[in-house]
Amino acid sequence: MKYIITYLFVVLLFPLLSFGQTHKIDSIIESKLTYTSEKPVHNILIQIQNTRGTKSFHKGINHKGKDSILVSGQEQFKAASSTKLFVATIILQLMEEGKLNLNDKASKFLKNIAFLNFENFHLYNKQKFSSQITIEQLLSHRSGLADIFNDKEEDFFGILLQNPKKTYSPKSIVELYFKFKLNQSAHFKPNEGWHYSDMNYLLLGLIIEQIEQNSLAESIRSRILEPLEMNETYFEFYEKPTSKNNLIHQYVGNLNFSEINTSFDWSGGGLVSSNKDLITFITSLFDLKLISKNSLQKMTDVQYTKEHEYRYGLGMYESKYNGKTYYGHYGFYGTYVGYCPETKTAISYSINQALADFNRHTFVSGILKLIE
Repeated sequence: MKYIITYLFVVLLFPLLSFGQTHKIDSIIESKLTYTSEKPVHNILIQIQNTRGTKSFHKGINHKGKDSILVSGQEQFKAASSTKLFVATIILQLMEEGKLNLNDKASKFLKNIAFLNFENFHLYNKQKFSSQITIEQLLSHRSGLADIFNDKEEDFFGILLQNPKKTYSPKSIVELYFKFKLNQSAHFKPNEGWHYSDMNYLLLGLIIEQIEQNSLAESIRSRILEPLEMNETYFEFYEKPTSKNNLIHQYVGNLNFSEINTSFDWSGGGLVSSNKDLITFITSLFDLKLISKNSLQKMTDVQYTKEHEYRYGLGMYESKYNGKTYYGHYGFYGTYVGYCPETKTAISYSINQALADFNRHTFVSGILKLIE
């Protein structure tokens, strides 16, 4: 597999960032890049924007090796699980429109989808609990559903690498779920714990399609991307790319996932975006351009997940960076988008390596500390 060795650092900061600070940030970034290890980090993209400021600092660097490519400063990347923020936003929009309630049972919208076999979707101690799952529990990962990617990671990767170009659909993802007998492996009864599962968001994606009577890709585009003019964002494999040859390569160990059909991510992580677009989205969300204040409060009403883990609300993590509280979501390939209501600061980054040898939270905290 041929690696594209690219180094990109894009940052939109506050006014009057000194040369010394810039040099320190460069050094932090450069210290994390590695091209020859089993977990290469070929590029890092980061953008930080304070909506109180009137000026910005912007910088782009690319590695000058023989395989390097020119970069524009706003390459696209797989946003991964940050997609869940978009799905959660649409669910809350539908709630505001009176088309669903958060305490509605998911079965109300899913029971007639034959391939779901929803009655048998959640078995705990050999008892069926699918009928008890609510939309709110899906949003907050409190349904108890098992997950293909977390609970059967080795089995899933084995199947994936046998045919890396295979195109998946919600139906084929559900077929894998039953093939792995994950329906019989629920972690707890609904609302009796927390377990992160993309299956929650697969079901939410199907609920949106049942209500809207069009594809999830169309709903995301008409409800979020077009109103916000997010021209660098699209639902990969489910609609045409918004630009060509602008997608950064992202890795899992030494495996280049840009050479794999990742249509299996769908509603749990299928968006391609850029830092610019993701910051547009997260600031618009907190500026109440997409949902009401009441709905936003529901999203940010976080609860503890597991010991030593971040708190989670409705499609949204709470994170602390240097003592400041941010709300947003992390993604598989080392991505994140979040917003700090206290300082009105938005941050989006992509490390582009799922298994990086460094702590990305500590890494970003160090950059933020230099510019706060």
